[in-house]
Amino acid sequence: MIRPLASLTLVLVLATPVRAQQIFNFDAVAAAPTSHQVLLENESVRVLRVTIEPGATEPVHDHAWPSIMYFEKAQAITYISYELKNGLPVEARRIDAPAETLTGAVSSPPEGLHAVQNRGTETFTALRVEFKPQ
Repeated sequence: MIRPLASLTLVLVLATPVRAQQIFNFDAVAAAPTSHQVLLENESVRVLRVTIEPGATEPVHDHAWPSIMYFEKAQAITYISYELKNGLPVEARRIDAPAETLTGAVSSPPEGLHAVQNRGTETFTALRVEFKPQ
């Protein structure tokens, strides 16, 4: 009985540093694929359809490139920003935005770690055009 327990302890001790040093891919398509569908991608742009169901919060992700976001069906949202601490995302701030403020198109520089919660009663939908460096 002691031998299996010792083996388990050794495995846990050896695995811990690897897990702590793990590097995560926070790109929107990799980290939040349910809410970010690629409609078009080439060497210049990536076009995403962003959908978030009512009451849902998408996973933490980022956008490495400048972009334009066009709101198709805005809903009240909470924008949650994150910071990395010891390699893991930690919530830093929440901003509530009513649906009325999310109209038309907005431009954005590269966007750090964040998640969006749909507080509305319908699906939030938007198009995001990301501009890759040339």
